[in-house]
Amino acid sequence: MKRLFLVILLTPFCLQAFGAAASDPLFAESEPLAITLTGPFDAINSARDREQEYDGSLSYVDSSGNEVMLDAAFSVRGNWRLQRGNCRYAQLWVDLRRSQLPGTLFENQNRLKLVVQCGRQNRYVDYLHKERQLYDIFSLVSDYYFDTRLLNVTYIDSEEEESRTNPAFFIEHQNRLSDRFQLAENELHKVPNLELNRPQSTLVSMFMYYIGNTDFSIIEGPTGEECCHNTKLLVSDDGEYFPIPYDFDASGFVDASYAPEPQPSFNLRSIRSRLYRGFCVDEGILQQAADKYRQAEAEIMAIVSDTTYVSERSSRRNVRYTEDFFEVLEDERDYERAFIRRCR
Repeated sequence: MKRLFLVILLTPFCLQAFGAAASDPLFAESEPLAITLTGPFDAINSARDREQEYDGSLSYVDSSGNEVMLDAAFSVRGNWRLQRGNCRYAQLWVDLRRSQLPGTLFENQNRLKLVVQCGRQNRYVDYLHKERQLYDIFSLVSDYYFDTRLLNVTYIDSEEEESRTNPAFFIEHQNRLSDRFQLAENELHKVPNLELNRPQSTLVSMFMYYIGNTDFSIIEGPTGEECCHNTKLLVSDDGEYFPIPYDFDASGFVDASYAPEPQPSFNLRSIRSRLYRGFCVDEGILQQAADKYRQAEAEIMAIVSDTTYVSERSSRRNVRYTEDFFEVLEDERDYERAFIRRCR
């Protein structure tokens, strides 16, 4: 057993072997960053045209107290949240000029996903912060994860002379993600599950079980698109694929009112119900993934119980939801039923 343990630690697919770079300046701090975005946001939210790009600007105050103004271009993104019936405000891409970025907080980050508050009501604030909590939680158990930065965004409409301020967060672009971990981007529509890195794919699948998310795929993309669905697939020089998850708003943990119902074939009562959709692996790899969560339990519970940005009611519900997950990990019968009998 000791010999096997050493092999796992020294695998060439560990983070140290890839020599992943430290987080870029934008993601090096955790406190909310105040930014101002100026653009035709009423027009953007009305048209919701993914082929249209809109000129504007991004500004923030740097550590010396100076205002930094950057040219920006905005375009909408997403699928489910792009529908007007689901979200009042469209999710955005924010593109910045590379030539303006050196020496700024946005160095190396010329294209970013902006996760915006979906609607006006307070529950949408909760949804956004609960979704971001999940990025922090996944980073506790996996070496491969998307960096995020919490924001307070003032949106100034350049045509309507209106403004609003809402929380949001940036997600690093997949190109920078692949650079950071020195892995190549995948361009295939589908990959064989046997070519997945087993420890990483098992961590992802167990994470999706924990958060009550069945709206993902780690081996296949939507029709006509590259792999995958709500996971980014990166590939090593040796041909192993590493799934890295994102977009958790359809999960039971977030429990958004606009989230789609699980597929009928899953036979789940609600999005809070759990189903393991991971592939069958050696029991040692499955236990290794479970141990990652067990070892991070105190830190995970600290995130879930934090009411700095999430309402006390939402926090209490997710504390219990998280406790239920750890109870499954600790109960031999429940563990076997959830992960061993249900694997694909």
